[in-house]
Amino acid sequence: MNAPSPQTMHPLAAELASAYRQRGLTGPIVEIAAGSGRNTRFLLDLGIPTVCTRDDESYTQLPGGRHAYAAALSTHGYLHGTVPKLRLGFAELRRVLRPGAPIFITLGSIHDARYGLGVPLEDTTFAPGDGEEAGIPHPYFDRAGVIDVLAPAFTVESQHEVNVDAIVGRWAHDAPAGMRHWFVVARRADQ
Repeated sequence: MNAPSPQTMHPLAAELASAYRQRGLTGPIVEIAAGSGRNTRFLLDLGIPTVCTRDDESYTQLPGGRHAYAAALSTHGYLHGTVPKLRLGFAELRRVLRPGAPIFITLGSIHDARYGLGVPLEDTTFAPGDGEEAGIPHPYFDRAGVIDVLAPAFTVESQHEVNVDAIVGRWAHDAPAGMRHWFVVARRADQ
């Protein structure tokens, strides 16, 4: 079987696949909001057992029991919701992950061209007033905000602010140029 090309999926999926092997992880990973399934197919083709949730499923109620998963991936699931809902989602993610398990996620950046547009719901959360995502909360974070929203459930190992116009593509959103996301790698905190 030929391995799929890393250019066909999100860069965080390729990073997770590499870390899965390098860290000697075993067992399934969970992908939150799998979208079209391109990342799921990539991981499965590499022999990484993957359980995924649909975009319309809540990230505050994940499948699997306590400590069920070796790692997690979400390339867009946590780009939506209020900050309190994200905190609930990260507490739930911590519940289903094994101690020390890594997560590979994206979060919105305050440097995104859409920051501040729409109806303000919280200090840094806005809901577009029209279009395909009308009324859907979009939280945005600065560097410190990323660390804060993940704590105490996760400890950030790395975070990079990335222009994702070419990665997201127009198939996902009819959005202006200048989309910026945080690519975050963190690990389950074991208090």
